[in-house]
Amino acid sequence: MKLINILTLALFISISSLGQNIPEGLVNAMKTGNAKNLSEFFHQSLEMTILEKDYNSSKNQATRIMEDFFRDHKPSDFTISFEGTKEKSKYAIGILKTKDQEFRINMFFLNKGEEKLIYYLSIEKESEYAL
Repeated sequence: MKLINILTLALFISISSLGQNIPEGLVNAMKTGNAKNLSEFFHQSLEMTILEKDYNSSKNQATRIMEDFFRDHKPSDFTISFEGTKEKSKYAIGILKTKDQEFRINMFFLNKGEEKLIYYLSIEKESEYAL
């Protein structure tokens, strides 16, 4: 929850960068529920919070976790709603639409050369954030 509070604060104090900086392949992998393709954007080790369950996982473990998530919640669409920068970290917030509900996706990235690699990923029910 601390990270969610930090992300929310960062959302209000950061200025969104112009244009979409999130790789198209990552967006497509989320849209189609392709965990293998999504894993190309994972750091070798990453933290995940999936529906309130926390994981410290390797890239391979994270791929299996996402395979299970996508099997249970088949995606129909994914859009990035916000991108920003907090100090040296880049982050994105997106909405994943599935057959049964919508989820809020939070991703924090490390830059490795020209690549952006996810080191933190959270998936939460969108209804938890409705005002």
